[in-house]
Amino acid sequence: MKLLTEAKTALTKLVFNARHAHARIKKGTVRFKTTDLANFYREMEAAGVACVVLRWADDVPMNAADELSNEHDVDHLIADSQIKIALNLAAVRPGKVKCDYYSASGQSGTSYNGMPYYMPAHAHRILSRRVKDPRGFYRPCPEDEFFAFAYHLCYHKGHRCGIPTGLDAPHDEFPPRDYLAGLQALAETAGFSVADSTTLVELHDRLFESGWSMSNDLMLRWPDQHAFLRALIERDRAACEEDIAAARDLTVFVLRDDCDTPELQEQARKMIAERFTILDELILDTDARNRLMSQTRGGNWIEKYRPEPVQPVIAIMCRDAPEQGPLPIAMSAAKLAKRYPHLKKTDVLIKRVIRDHINSIAPLDNDRVVLHATDNPLETVETLRAILGDKSTAFLALHGVQAQ
Repeated sequence: MKLLTEAKTALTKLVFNARHAHARIKKGTVRFKTTDLANFYREMEAAGVACVVLRWADDVPMNAADELSNEHDVDHLIADSQIKIALNLAAVRPGKVKCDYYSASGQSGTSYNGMPYYMPAHAHRILSRRVKDPRGFYRPCPEDEFFAFAYHLCYHKGHRCGIPTGLDAPHDEFPPRDYLAGLQALAETAGFSVADSTTLVELHDRLFESGWSMSNDLMLRWPDQHAFLRALIERDRAACEEDIAAARDLTVFVLRDDCDTPELQEQARKMIAERFTILDELILDTDARNRLMSQTRGGNWIEKYRPEPVQPVIAIMCRDAPEQGPLPIAMSAAKLAKRYPHLKKTDVLIKRVIRDHINSIAPLDNDRVVLHATDNPLETVETLRAILGDKSTAFLALHGVQAQ
């Protein structure tokens, strides 16, 4: 019996390692076909795993009969620090129900083509505010469940969800599920309303106003550039075309709370000033921090070694040098283009030199990211709007390139 148990444990570890390695190689998320979800969720809770069923929670098959008739995936969101625990528990329950697992910050093997499935600030909110379903698993609280599903329809499904786009992109007439009805049911539970005539662009605007939209810099990098997403990117770009032109010689650096002493902040500031002219500096209040984390990708704002998001603390607004200096890092042109396809000017890569320097003079168990920087004028505009709100236009009028 002992040998049989040991063999089963060894096989479980082999399956887990193989599945997880395959997902990492493919830059996707690991999938396990699972059975007995009722006990699986009990074991997850007993192990202290922060996990939620992301959507269609009412359809989760919780008994053998439901498993046989189930035709849909069950998507889960998991805290970064508990990925291996959750996947090890999933690996020992081979069955029929297809279960996918995404981590809060898109860790390798639990991402969507190398990207976090949700903006990490949103993912952290979903996990921290989760509620327990009477059937034994956790789901987002009603407000978060509505916004998370709306996010899924706008940016993951797009025109394929069957909701008219409201832009120059046709929608599918016969989606596999009634996504609008599902959204309306969640809206009613959360105390919201969604009209039968709603469009995806209206849904995007609602998400933006509620701090739940996908940031433009993440849209540009999203692996699935579907028709609605492309149309949305172009609409938003056209709406701020003048600001983008004004910001073409500006870059914003944002110091994070892992650059955690005045001395380290001064080191970062001095190194930025070697390549840029610092125009202004702002200590970020709570509202500005929250806007930045929900409206910009910012390297994701979540690190796997910390249960809470890394906060942005100081914004440093800069003017670019008239001529770019030597490439701050050793990298071939081909690798540079692949790694930074949206980079406008190479001086911004001084951020990598600053990170290395800070980590060398103040090492921790985990390397600090220290700071983020905008890669192009569109990101600069988006970041300035998140930091300054309505005052961003005045900043650009004062410091930006003026139209001739």
